[in-house]
Amino acid sequence: MKVLILGCGFAGLEVAKTLRKRSKELEICAIDRRTRFEYLAALPEILSGKVTPDDISVDLNKFATSINAEYINAEVVDIDFIAKTVKISTSEISYDYLVLAVGAEQTFFGIPGAEEYSYSVNTMEGALRTREALDKLDSIEESSVAVIGAGLTGVEVAGELLDYFKKRAAAARIYLVEMMPMVLPAFSHRNLANSVRNSLSGRGVEIATETAVQEVGADAILFTDGEKIPYDIIIWTAGIRPNSLVQKLALPKTKGWLHVDSNLRVPGQKGTFAVGDTIYFERDGARSGQNVEEAERQGKVAAGNLIRAIKGEKLKRYRPKNTVQNPRAFISLGENKAVIYFAGKVITVCAYKLKKYVEHRYMRGLQ
Repeated sequence: MKVLILGCGFAGLEVAKTLRKRSKELEICAIDRRTRFEYLAALPEILSGKVTPDDISVDLNKFATSINAEYINAEVVDIDFIAKTVKISTSEISYDYLVLAVGAEQTFFGIPGAEEYSYSVNTMEGALRTREALDKLDSIEESSVAVIGAGLTGVEVAGELLDYFKKRAAAARIYLVEMMPMVLPAFSHRNLANSVRNSLSGRGVEIATETAVQEVGADAILFTDGEKIPYDIIIWTAGIRPNSLVQKLALPKTKGWLHVDSNLRVPGQKGTFAVGDTIYFERDGARSGQNVEEAERQGKVAAGNLIRAIKGEKLKRYRPKNTVQNPRAFISLGENKAVIYFAGKVITVCAYKLKKYVEHRYMRGLQ
């Protein structure tokens, strides 16, 4: 029995690990266009140099070998659900069960110039390119770096930029721009937003909320209110969209995201499960957040359900915990500081140490 896993992020790796724990006989094959797993939550720290690429990535071929699985470095071109084959550039791969864990992609909302002129930290490659661009700035003149999007990634990037320029003793103006009325809008918690905003602005970050980008030029950003600011580097952290592969597949979707049933199975495809940032999952009015915790939990449940499906047993219903309505997170702020948002409370004591402990423990588990 062959299980094919598309995508080797947090969700995909959790599926692979859980399947192997539950079954020694299954043939497990994982496909990803990257050669290394990347701990995405730590990518902003590439900018400040707190972590290196080796610290927060793992060779996927080595990981697959460690659990007696196969890894293929390729980009999936298409899927034939009737023939049960996945097409990559060089061949077709057959499967008995399929798990879609291809994640999401950055979106620029069709804003002219945004994709052309922006840097990012949503991949290791993007974070390293951004760090290289920072290193090329003139350390004599005052630089201007604009971070667009004050969600979790945006505020973490702003904090790491403060640390970066502090080490260089170089003058810099750091802008953090958010279209919504407050920073961290997905959390909808005024005390959290104020705490984070005060921490960053108190160290020099210029924060603008209710400010939307209209166009990005080669050296200036035009906002919808007519204001224009010059920049040397723009880092885009504003939003994600469904993976390109998911967009082209003729499968049920909700708001563009892949729709799954209560068992994390794709409707109409009994042998296909989907997990992680690529899906839209809602139960009893609670929608899964697109975060690491949900990706891992979904991976465990989907793998368990896949084993149950093979055995002809009743599948387990998934219940989200880290939801859009009640999110929780670690949020780094630079200077080895962080906040934990959990159950409506803002916790600062030992928050950064705990965040790093979770990161190190996870990475050790993949070795």
